[in-house]
Amino acid sequence: MTPTAKRILVTGASSGLGAALARRLAAPGVTLLLCARRCEPLEQIAAELRACGAEVIAEALDVSEITACSDWIDRMWQQGAIDLAILNAGIFGGRTPDGRAETPQAATEIITTNLIGAAAPALRLAELMRQRKAGQLVFISSLAAFGPLADAPSYSASKAGLTAFARALREDLLPEKVKVTIVHPGHVETRQTAQHVGPLPGMVSAERAADLILRAILSARSEYAFPFHLHLSLRGLALLPLRWQYRLNKAFRFTVRPTDPLD
Repeated sequence: MTPTAKRILVTGASSGLGAALARRLAAPGVTLLLCARRCEPLEQIAAELRACGAEVIAEALDVSEITACSDWIDRMWQQGAIDLAILNAGIFGGRTPDGRAETPQAATEIITTNLIGAAAPALRLAELMRQRKAGQLVFISSLAAFGPLADAPSYSASKAGLTAFARALREDLLPEKVKVTIVHPGHVETRQTAQHVGPLPGMVSAERAADLILRAILSARSEYAFPFHLHLSLRGLALLPLRWQYRLNKAFRFTVRPTDPLD
């Protein structure tokens, strides 16, 4: 289940879903362009993927550093056009275990990383792909884009904003033959769910999530959300009065355990 793409970029590739996607994509003849904040685990993943026959170029990079990220994309493009870019990097945060709401500083970091850290590189990649009239951009959003989480408002906002941005970009790129796929996963077993203290309905492994996402990429779906029943439930919930939403959501409230940045 490997795309025909030969040069593939993945952000947030040092662990979790990003690493699982990179593993699925690694094959002889494929060049993987990987970035993440954490250098050591990124190099470990890179070594593993090279053993699978893939060429791997890995760089420690914070996607929220706009200039550095754009420079990296330009350098990678100079070595060959990028066929597929999976914008996966993200961080999670919310209400702390002692019941306090997230801080303004935490909110800024979450929105900057999850939204700006995907939108800015996407715009640079879109410009390059537009000139070539080929390529595919994949945005890893979240079901939280459809059902905002009271205990993680900034995370929810970042993913809702990302979905809106990607939809707008998709329409703009349609005449240019550049594909845009938006993925909305539910709970995926990663460091993010390890931070999440509370119910995790419908959780799937990172490997299962990677398989589902790659199917959506291969079929060039415009949007894909999973698990289906949770997506449907969130759509229905949004139609109810606020007080009903509050009562139904009460059973799923959670806190977020502090940890190091994800990628």
